[in-house]
Amino acid sequence: MKQHTLVAAILAPTLIVSACGEQSIEIPPTVRLGDSLCDHCNMIITDQRWATATVVRGPRGPEARLFDDFNCQVNYEAKHPDAKVLARWSHSHTSSQWMRTEKSRFLLSPNLRTPMGSKLAAFESASDAERAKVEVGGDVMTFETAWERLAAPVAPHESEHNSDHSSHPR
Repeated sequence: MKQHTLVAAILAPTLIVSACGEQSIEIPPTVRLGDSLCDHCNMIITDQRWATATVVRGPRGPEARLFDDFNCQVNYEAKHPDAKVLARWSHSHTSSQWMRTEKSRFLLSPNLRTPMGSKLAAFESASDAERAKVEVGGDVMTFETAWERLAAPVAPHESEHNSDHSSHPR
């Protein structure tokens, strides 16, 4: 019996330390503004309103991938098609609180100045997105529609005039 207690006492701190670094899919990841880097473009994440995250299955459990803009998230996932996505998080443009991306409504507006040019903001509800639309214009859409718009390839006639067409979809 004493041997089991000794083994438990030795292993407990190891298990606690290893669990501390693991990302949960039920809790949003931590973004340290001015310190965390975008996992796609390596820019420093400085504005919480645009920060997003994808939690993927890693070799030791769930791992968060942080992004400074939605199109970095879309591009990252496109470049890593075999990554097992466990959860997606985004910040509400109105409250800056984390929320599940797939349940959000989005506003795509040429008047939104996002870090990497997605021009896309997430909202907790369609009514929040509609209120923002009155101020800045644009289109309110679901997650699926917003994701498809960002993932769409640049049309050939646009790519002739855009030297950086491969890095971020429009």
